[in-house]
Amino acid sequence: MRPDAFALPADPGQRRHGLAAVFAAAVLWGVTFVLGKVALNEITPTWLIAWRFGLASLCLLPFVRWRRLTLSGEDWRLIAIGGTTAALVVFLLQFEGLARTTASSAALLVAVAPPLMAVAALWVDRERPTPATWAAIALSAAGVLLLVGKPGPGRTLLGDALCFLAMVGAVGWTLLSRRLAYRTGALAATALQFAFGFAVLLVLGVWRGGPSVPASPAGWVAVLTLGTACTALTFWLFTWGLVRVEAARAGVLSNVEPAVGAALGVVLLGETLGPLAVVGGALLILAALLASRPDAPPEPSPDLPLA
Repeated sequence: MRPDAFALPADPGQRRHGLAAVFAAAVLWGVTFVLGKVALNEITPTWLIAWRFGLASLCLLPFVRWRRLTLSGEDWRLIAIGGTTAALVVFLLQFEGLARTTASSAALLVAVAPPLMAVAALWVDRERPTPATWAAIALSAAGVLLLVGKPGPGRTLLGDALCFLAMVGAVGWTLLSRRLAYRTGALAATALQFAFGFAVLLVLGVWRGGPSVPASPAGWVAVLTLGTACTALTFWLFTWGLVRVEAARAGVLSNVEPAVGAALGVVLLGETLGPLAVVGGALLILAALLASRPDAPPEPSPDLPLA
């Protein structure tokens, strides 16, 4: 049965802040692929995601306003579904895929998220993206295609397929997380889902061969950064923004991620960008600006929890 329509705030200020939060999360996500490749040289995908979830939980849980939080049976059901989906479908599939394909291919598949998000939000939450938003989605997808270009050696069909399935799962998880955040607040929703996901991954990791930890300082830096800045902070920002902006716009802004990743590749790894990649980056910036344009606010809704 289709759930009730999701209500966005009427206050333009809240919507601007939501866009800023989503954009900030996407910028931080830009380092994920580079750090992920470093960490995967030393630990398995299962334990990499487990440590990410565990660190994120440790960072976020102490700040949850427990005395003001009342969780219903439905809330716990959403937490369990969301945490399991994030752990086993979104993150684990993506990093299992990243271990089997190139970072370029994995980044390329991020382009499927905005159109999938728009269609899913139209059906689930009855959002109706404006023509400008649809144009931004098209520009964003084209920008990623040009930016990433043709993947190099190391690409496999299995790796690409796993990354694609992770993006499909990410769309469903995003809409579920937004609904949960609307009920409990973004901070509690994010922290509790990661804590539940950590428990799931811990069991899976032990079953698949026991603990795995980084063997070098670089590996530890990668894991710690992924768990704190690239998971705890980013997903709180993204979830906080999602209850204030349309899912389609959030998806467009999240495609800034591969642009940041490409820029870091140039600065940190000495990679070069061809003319098409530069055009692709410009299209991503244009898409983000187009998606950020104000339009008529939706119908008023109750005040949203901030944490």
